[in-house]
Amino acid sequence: MLRQTSGGQVPQKIKILITGKLHDVALQLLTSPPSELSLSLPTEIAYFPDCSRAQLLAQVADAHVLISRSETDVDKEVLQAGKQLSVVARAAVGYGNIDLEAATEAGVLVLNTPGKNTNSAAELTLGLLLSVIRNIPRAHASTSAGGWNRHEFTGTELLEKTIGIVGLGNVGHRVAKFCRSFDMRVLAYDPYISEDVFRRNGAERRATLEELLADCDILTVHTPLNKETKGMIGEIELRKMRKGAIVLNAARGGIINEKALLKLLNEGYVSGAGIDTFDNEPKPMPELVGHRNVVVTPHIGASTQEAQFRIGEMVALQTLKALRGEIVDTPVNLPHVSVLGTEASRRYAVLAEKVGRVAAQICDFNPRQLRLRVNADLKPDDFQLLRLSAVKGFVSPSSDEYVSYVNAERLLAKRGLELAVEFVSSETAVRRNGIELRVEGGAAHEVTSVGAVLFGNEHPRLCSINDFLFEIEPEGEMLVLQNHDRPGVIGDIGSYLAKNQINIAQFELSRNRRGGMAMSLIRIDGTLEQELLAGMRKLPNVIGVKMVSGL
Repeated sequence: MLRQTSGGQVPQKIKILITGKLHDVALQLLTSPPSELSLSLPTEIAYFPDCSRAQLLAQVADAHVLISRSETDVDKEVLQAGKQLSVVARAAVGYGNIDLEAATEAGVLVLNTPGKNTNSAAELTLGLLLSVIRNIPRAHASTSAGGWNRHEFTGTELLEKTIGIVGLGNVGHRVAKFCRSFDMRVLAYDPYISEDVFRRNGAERRATLEELLADCDILTVHTPLNKETKGMIGEIELRKMRKGAIVLNAARGGIINEKALLKLLNEGYVSGAGIDTFDNEPKPMPELVGHRNVVVTPHIGASTQEAQFRIGEMVALQTLKALRGEIVDTPVNLPHVSVLGTEASRRYAVLAEKVGRVAAQICDFNPRQLRLRVNADLKPDDFQLLRLSAVKGFVSPSSDEYVSYVNAERLLAKRGLELAVEFVSSETAVRRNGIELRVEGGAAHEVTSVGAVLFGNEHPRLCSINDFLFEIEPEGEMLVLQNHDRPGVIGDIGSYLAKNQINIAQFELSRNRRGGMAMSLIRIDGTLEQELLAGMRKLPNVIGVKMVSGL
């Protein structure tokens, strides 16, 4: 899968530019590919593990492949300079350093290597925990300096302690397994997975973050960083834990509010913390990293020989597959839905993805199964595209992997879920030219349903959430607010948003009966941080508020 030169000529060799340190296995595989992945042309490896910007721009000019780490910004300038680039491979799961839109526009395939540092990150989490609870770093420093004070560094055991895990995904479930080996009690909060996953991993499910915090001695977070999780653990949340609790973050900087954590460490309310990821890397808050009760590491969750071997092996093998024109396992910029299916099915597919996104972000129970109901003139072959689109939309908001049509079902299955599609012809079930996604589950067999319709087969509108009816364009950022149907609520909401410089783009109100329950869908310009959402939930007669992003 090589681009031809501007003159239409086929290159004589394949240049692979590597701008970050990789395990030797990657260099070996790229230099001497296995027979089943052999290339028709020889390869030239340009290895610059500490590549400067000037070197990058010079070397990428005639490169066919660029393999990068987080230190390399693959922006529009780099992609324009790399006129022969066919593949950009990220030797990690994150791809925030790559201008994905520019790469797609230039016809450059972007791939990554997710899931290869799972065990390493989980083991580091336990290493941080043991270091904090047994005062190992301070004891080492004192002893290596000539001291011998066996009483100053008295710690506590993990036996029968309760750990609360936020996020029971790739890393979180490994942490749960390790903690059970220490005879700890394991609690977990993850609203996006089925109860079967909790049972398989020996974790007691907590329905809300608040319930988890109130019942644990140790808190560890293992979620992606997004609009929902940024700042999700602040001072209010930390104070809901038992006094003397320990806090761990080996996931992403920004999930835990560092200023709030430092404040509670100084008060003694939080007795210790172990941190590998920070808000401001590589220069984290000095007061936090220097605190006597904090153990810190410089984002080394993936820094093991085994993880680097797996990452190096995967990035090399995936790159070779891409160069041979084969389908890679972890593409980041697959073709957009606009190149798939018929014009009609594409419109419904886009709508199905939006419905999935809404359902995922408003559902407040652990799902057991998903059901997509369709009332439209589509061919049976189109239903698979709608199914994949709905799954992609449902999984994306809470995934730390890029979600594509290739991996969406696999990621859903990892959560212990599946999605069924059924055709209905009755408008009493689903509106004509409409679709509905039903999420079923919870201890009380709860259901969350989100319906949408294509008016005139081209104008998408969100038309229902549970029993509440709407007609609102599913675009941008949206608040889903439920309240008691009382006078003054709309005014309070408008005033609160205005006070916080949030403009309302569209406001739709629905109620089930006069004086009963009401729901509002509010499209806004911008987004609300967790702190502002918490403030809105305190307004009179407000029952709950959810932020829906990425529509």
